[in-house]
Amino acid sequence: MTSPALLGKRPRLRDDLLFSRPLNRGTATVHLVKDRRSGRAFELSDKERFLVRRLDGVRSLAEVGDEYAAAYGRRLGDDHWVRLLWLLHQRGLLVGRPGEPEAAPVARHDRLDRWARLLGRLLSPASVAGWGLLVAALLVAVAWHAGPLWQAARPAFTDPLSLLLLGLLAWAGAAVHEFAHALTAVRLGATVKRINLVTLTCQIEDYAFLPRRRDQAVIAAAGGVANGMVLLLAGALLAALPGAFADRLFSAYVLVAAVQTIVNFVPLPPLDGYKMASHLLDTLDLAPESRRYLYTALGRLPRRGRVRYPRRAAVRLGLYGLWWLFAAASVAACVISFAGALLESTLGVFGHVLPAAVVALTLAGWLARPRRAGSAGRSHPSHQQNIEAHKRKA
Repeated sequence: MTSPALLGKRPRLRDDLLFSRPLNRGTATVHLVKDRRSGRAFELSDKERFLVRRLDGVRSLAEVGDEYAAAYGRRLGDDHWVRLLWLLHQRGLLVGRPGEPEAAPVARHDRLDRWARLLGRLLSPASVAGWGLLVAALLVAVAWHAGPLWQAARPAFTDPLSLLLLGLLAWAGAAVHEFAHALTAVRLGATVKRINLVTLTCQIEDYAFLPRRRDQAVIAAAGGVANGMVLLLAGALLAALPGAFADRLFSAYVLVAAVQTIVNFVPLPPLDGYKMASHLLDTLDLAPESRRYLYTALGRLPRRGRVRYPRRAAVRLGLYGLWWLFAAASVAACVISFAGALLESTLGVFGHVLPAAVVALTLAGWLARPRRAGSAGRSHPSHQQNIEAHKRKA
């Protein structure tokens, strides 16, 4: 095939593909593209996205190449075009022959749609932010009265009936949590693929492809905010219902619900707070990339050389990496202290040595992950393939 014949072609990308906004992964900017027929998703670099988004069936490869040369200062050779078109064809991302089946329609949950329409204003980003402030104030009030609440709740944690009811209430709070995620996702334009309030699962389709990071963060926050509203209801019942049993049961549940709510906002994987932080920072794999940055900053990757991070990426990853180390050290200290206290009666002073060694080895394994060859620098947890993994960068 001669070069003029190749450059005269006008390939067309399928119209039903989904593209994300630019996202950060370490030092790179990537774009996610999803094939809704197969459910597979891929990562594209800025240059790759520039090219594939211009394959509209109207512009020829020569015209796209001229635009690319104007933007990046170099022209693509025939081998680049052949490789790119072959990969797009292999992935089924180009329009094929007439009569090719379209993407299967995404299943809808009519009940969720009705609930989302009914509660539309209550699920808007501004409303969720307002509820979040109310929940924050409520948590401060619970912390302020934690001593009296604990004194009233202690009998409930030793009573089998109270423990059973506490478990059921905690499960109900978790179900409300998942339901809030689903409703908010539907309200903001995402699709709920599967939800089961018995097994407490909620799978949101195309969540990563919403155009605004604010909407993604609101969906992630909705579950914790819903737990806070359940906490508010429990507090109201605590104040309204008389009797010692009701007093200790709802005092205990206020503490349990407060813990459920707070935990959801902790920015550590796999909690919702971590997802919120990742969305607000437009960063993929925030935790492993931050640890990789810290290793690089300390010069502990001599085989790979020192990677130069842009200032914004360095600040973003450095601050989160330090937070991760602080959180890991705090959890480790608590585990060592608690386990050591349990073992001290049998092992004496060495009772703290065994849990300290186990924690140290565990942390060492976690911290060693960024140093492994072939780490997830170009892959996304939910993405099965990567176009650029098999082609040379243009």
